Amino acid sequence: MATGSAANRTIGLPRPIGHFRAAIPAVIFGAALILLAEPPRMSGNVWSRYMTIESIVERGTLSVDDSPYLGPSGSPDLAKFRERLYSDKPPVLPALGAAVYGPLYASGYRMFDLRSPRAFVESFAPVNRALVGILVAIPSALALYALRRMFQTIDVHRGLADLLTIGFGFGSLLLTYGVTFNNHSVAAGLLTFAFALILLQDSEEQSDWRRGSLAGFLAALAATIDLPAGGAMWIGLWFWLAVRSKRAGVAFVIGSIVPMLGHSILQSLVTGTPLPVEMYPEALAYEGSYWATQIGQYRETIPRSLFLVELLVGPQGWLTVTPVLIFAPMGFAIAIATHKEGLRSGAVVVGVVTLVLLAYYSFGVRRTDYSGQSFGVRHLLPITPLVFFFTAAGLERLRRNAWKLVFVTLMLIGVAYSVPGMKDPWSRIERRDDLSLRLAQRFVLYPHTSYQR
Repeated sequence: MATGSAANRTIGLPRPIGHFRAAIPAVIFGAALILLAEPPRMSGNVWSRYMTIESIVERGTLSVDDSPYLGPSGSPDLAKFRERLYSDKPPVLPALGAAVYGPLYASGYRMFDLRSPRAFVESFAPVNRALVGILVAIPSALALYALRRMFQTIDVHRGLADLLTIGFGFGSLLLTYGVTFNNHSVAAGLLTFAFALILLQDSEEQSDWRRGSLAGFLAALAATIDLPAGGAMWIGLWFWLAVRSKRAGVAFVIGSIVPMLGHSILQSLVTGTPLPVEMYPEALAYEGSYWATQIGQYRETIPRSLFLVELLVGPQGWLTVTPVLIFAPMGFAIAIATHKEGLRSGAVVVGVVTLVLLAYYSFGVRRTDYSGQSFGVRHLLPITPLVFFFTAAGLERLRRNAWKLVFVTLMLIGVAYSVPGMKDPWSRIERRDDLSLRLAQRFVLYPHTSYQR
């Protein structure tokens, strides 16, 4: 039996479903990503992580100095500590990648077989598919599974919820980056599932402990893989749980220990402390570094407030690429005004984290060209499924068919961006010549870019 206080914390499920139904869109999406992961989509961002994976497995070190692909990769995403070169990316995801690559290497596959072009392709392609499939496609599918489970809490028809879930997958950057090795897709899956655990939390005290510790593990793992989004959401989820139940709040912290400890150990092997590479800008400006060259130097050309506009509705903007999110403020307002405590608290957490991240990426980063040659604002991908959940919550109040038509149209525009983005995630939208992108870019609200590299 649930206690009175526990029962008051639970949330009603107007549209309950089973786990199997929630898994259907996730399985469809995950399978599609694995099939679409060929040919490999590579960039300096990916190469630096892959060289770390290869170095861990083949040489037992995080340093990439001796990687045979260091020169051919041309990756600028490197930092120098103690006269050794390392990837400037957080090390936890490459460490997980090493767990995938290790058995493949033992079976005779090599990530960088440079004996001939044919040998390289025949050996690298299976390794890349395994890394993308296991570490990116599966977390991306997990995000859809969690999203569909969360739709039980709002009064949207089950069939429509199924369509919204799969439509979001194929109409957002979750598709674009689900076919290439990156940390943001992984964080999206982990954070969405952690959020769903808390939103759907049972009233039993034992469940509080179990779900709290699992949510803490997932959120902390996301924070070690994508520090800004994962860290901000970790704080938000912990506060949400701690207010609801001290027991669950303690469980959340205990569940977070292993990922945080693992990060601290691995990061200390690179920087000498648990602090990320970004805290050591001098390590990025070593002699011969891309960032020390003329083209790599950053020049701030517009006010940061104007960059916030560009971040949202510019050629690469978050709302430009996923325009259905313009309904998010209404969805947040509806959720906060509801009598359902779970939805209200969840909306506050996601809303505050969203504002924090927008402020950080607009005013807190050292340079605003951090997205490099990538497609869209991938740094906000980890919270996009959660923002979309509250966007869909606004459907309950869209009584007029005209507004529903606008909602569907905006989701289709998202598809027009995500599909060509999937073909080449590591090229900027304004430098692409795809027909769908050219047409969509005619309607950009702020058709200017400050990116100059």
